[in-house]
Amino acid sequence: MAATPSVRTFTRAEILNAEALNDAKKDAEAPFLMIIDNKVYDVREFVPDHPGGSVILTHVGKDGTDVFDTFHPEAAWETLANFYVGDIAEHDRAIKGDDFAAEVRKLRSLFQSLGYYDSSKAYYAFKVSFNLCLWGLSTLIVSKWGQTSTIATIVSASILGVFWQQCGWLAHDFLHHQVFQDRFWGDLFGAFLGGVCQGFSSSWWKDKHNTHHAAPNVHGEDPDIDTHPLLTWSEHALEMFSDVPDEELTQMWSRFMVLNQTWFYFPILSFARLSWCLQSILFVLPGGQAHKPSGARVPISVVEQLSLAMHWTWYFATMFLFIKDPVNMIIYFLVSQAVCGNLLALVFSLNHNGMPVISKEEAVDMDFFTKQIITGRDVHPSLFANWFTGGLNYQIEHHLFPSMPRHNFSKIQPAVESLCKKYNVRYHTTGMIDGTAEVFARLNEVSRAAAKMGKGKST
Repeated sequence: MAATPSVRTFTRAEILNAEALNDAKKDAEAPFLMIIDNKVYDVREFVPDHPGGSVILTHVGKDGTDVFDTFHPEAAWETLANFYVGDIAEHDRAIKGDDFAAEVRKLRSLFQSLGYYDSSKAYYAFKVSFNLCLWGLSTLIVSKWGQTSTIATIVSASILGVFWQQCGWLAHDFLHHQVFQDRFWGDLFGAFLGGVCQGFSSSWWKDKHNTHHAAPNVHGEDPDIDTHPLLTWSEHALEMFSDVPDEELTQMWSRFMVLNQTWFYFPILSFARLSWCLQSILFVLPGGQAHKPSGARVPISVVEQLSLAMHWTWYFATMFLFIKDPVNMIIYFLVSQAVCGNLLALVFSLNHNGMPVISKEEAVDMDFFTKQIITGRDVHPSLFANWFTGGLNYQIEHHLFPSMPRHNFSKIQPAVESLCKKYNVRYHTTGMIDGTAEVFARLNEVSRAAAKMGKGKST
């Protein structure tokens, strides 16, 4: 165990460094320093025990005050105190004045006092029950007609895909602790809906999704935009084009995918769910996190491993018990995967893709709340949009207040938009079709940039 550094005074310049984490990883005993409320903490020894996973690493070398307040209950301050190593010099302290970030904090306090962080248990009971009915309907159809009808097989698989998509949104809400203040119950429902029903590991999801929240659309940090060369969302990811000789197979493959990514968009999304399921399985297996620094690996429980085993057991049992024709089995598998993959990924793309991608250096200089807003896209609300997106059409509001239940977003949206206008912070909202068109436009822009880069190398 590394010796705890003595308490001392720091300047902000000593801590704030976009490459601080990479530098610290090179030395097994170097501190993982971050600033929270003008105090300095070394969290290296806490990383393996952090409930949210390795998201904590996204703010090494940064001021994590607002991200800490946004994601943690009051009790977390007691845990944090164990890693206190010093203070920011008095002359160099950040002042929480009357600025944009300060007003967002005031909004959060106001919303808490108005009860907007309190969930409706009846609402979520209905959502869970309705979703389980979709599962039952899908199983009923395939059990009655799956042996004789290809159409019934396709209908059942399609409903199952919708069920999985909606399980994703519900697990998202429970694991963000929007429903229960007691995190045990949130984790339990999240494990059932996300693990048993959907086939996604809760630990894998938290590790990936919490990191996305902490660093949305930050190149090199947000795993949700780390999809190159299958889908490339910014010119940042094209840097490898100049580093690898043209004749190498990987380079040819990357260039082909980037130049044609608008054509491959929907086929790629069709396999998105299957990819996430495989990532979940690998994540919970022994050695599945070997690629991560030893201190950043998330402990995996046997219960979580069993939840994924239960998912694939009931899924394959449904196919083999109720569908006898091997061709229809394949159809059932492919349709259910493709429907869910497209429905999930379409919403994910609407949330952030096509919005600004920022560098690590830009992220260090940008306040937490502005980062959440300018990288997000709201979609105009309607009964269908609210249901289809699981409330994530209020993406900006969700990123600002992630533990607020989705059914209260409509109440706070006008106040958030008004505050953004007051401070000239770009607040982008659009329709589902227009938002999807923006996603395609961005993919096309990156393809054109790659084509120009290729021409430049050949001349």
